[in-house]
Amino acid sequence: MQIQFRGADRTVTGSCHVLQINGLRILLDLGLYQGSRDMARRVNTDLVDDPRHIDAIILSHGHLDHCGRLPMAVLAGFRGPIYCTPPTAAVARIVLVDSAKIQAEDSDYLSRHIRPGDKPADAPLYLPKDVPPVLNLMRTVDYNKPTDIGRGVKFTFGDAGHILGSAWVLLEWTEGSTPRTLLFTGDIGRYDAPILRDPQPVGRVVDSVITESTYGLATHGPMKDVEPQFLEAVRYCIGRKSRLIVPSFAVGRTQTVLWYMEKFISEKSIPQIPIFIDSPMGVEVSHIHSQFRDYYDDQTRAMIGDGDLFSLANVTFASTPEDSKKINTQTGPCVIIASSPTCEFGRVLHHLSISVDRPYDLVVFVGWIAPQTLGRRLADGQKHVRIFDRWYDVKCQVQTIHGLSAHADGGELLRFLTPSLNASTEAYVVHGEADQADGFAARLIKAGIGRAFVPAMDSNIMEGWVDAPKVEGAVAMAGAKSAGNDGD
Repeated sequence: MQIQFRGADRTVTGSCHVLQINGLRILLDLGLYQGSRDMARRVNTDLVDDPRHIDAIILSHGHLDHCGRLPMAVLAGFRGPIYCTPPTAAVARIVLVDSAKIQAEDSDYLSRHIRPGDKPADAPLYLPKDVPPVLNLMRTVDYNKPTDIGRGVKFTFGDAGHILGSAWVLLEWTEGSTPRTLLFTGDIGRYDAPILRDPQPVGRVVDSVITESTYGLATHGPMKDVEPQFLEAVRYCIGRKSRLIVPSFAVGRTQTVLWYMEKFISEKSIPQIPIFIDSPMGVEVSHIHSQFRDYYDDQTRAMIGDGDLFSLANVTFASTPEDSKKINTQTGPCVIIASSPTCEFGRVLHHLSISVDRPYDLVVFVGWIAPQTLGRRLADGQKHVRIFDRWYDVKCQVQTIHGLSAHADGGELLRFLTPSLNASTEAYVVHGEADQADGFAARLIKAGIGRAFVPAMDSNIMEGWVDAPKVEGAVAMAGAKSAGNDGD
């Protein structure tokens, strides 16, 4: 087996890993890199070698940073199967169409507002018409169903508990006469989180693991603490008749926020207030959740009975630009959940341009935010930011509730992984900023894993490992032979 890392390496976005097994070339995810515009453009246009030579893509889930470059691969000639769970196929369709529309809208907006001397606005990476050919290549596979992809290689999906339909991937094959296994975690969710089941145990020890490390060094607050934190934020805005803006992923996080709002209102912890979902994708994904009730956890199924999970009478789903514009005539109190979490694009920018200089409006971030983005600058407390083509003094309140993350923290990742690891297991630590990835690799070594490696983008992992004890529990990095190992 050979591995090449082409995304989500020492960063938390753009997941993509290339496997060569028994002559097959397999992609694990092909996600869109999300960050500053210039960096995102450079990374996203650098596709994996020649997509025509990829035999199959295995998609862990439908978030944009895991599926967002699929149309580009198909445009470049990929014609193999794209394996995913049934909910992931449904979610990815919505995510990709929404991504294409947002790219087109942003390109059009920037082109119309370009100033003399500025460079032309970038063209969209793909258009809505480029999405159906991707969907035609999708092959849905249920959890716990071993699937043969040829040349003695098979994989099995397990429930990762991250978003609806998310999966970890267990690959099995034989090299010579030796059975081999590799676990790809995708993104692992939190334990005891609303709506979804807990991450499913793998149930066996594996030879190799490619693991996420988004919060590898972090400890989230207990899930039981999320509810009072969010309730306090809502009550703050009710008391001041102000606006609560939640920049959020339309997939997963939006539905979790709605779950809490429904709970607060049904338990009469707050009065009914206007709640706006300003995302066509958020509207559609909420409908998809209603179609896949079997993927809910026991608590949620008991709570809703035969009803719909998202049926609050005071929720307004803003599907059109006109619906979105009407929201900004609402002074408050109200809750506005809008894409995107990075605040680099999407409708949330229009709401921020209204609220950023209002001292009683509150912006609540509910997960990890990519560096060098407007969202990160706000979360880090910067007091002067640019939104579209204008600079603003930040007067609004800003808060982050890490416990609402859909990602496991370091302890929860170890809880998931440890039963599948031993002293001979090799770990590749990805999908984390450098400090989180390095730190989680060290935690794996301390927990008894054999070797851990934090790759840079374009690393080819073939041979030449540095033994973990020789790096004193840090990260085995420099020993791998690679092409372009400095490309992160």
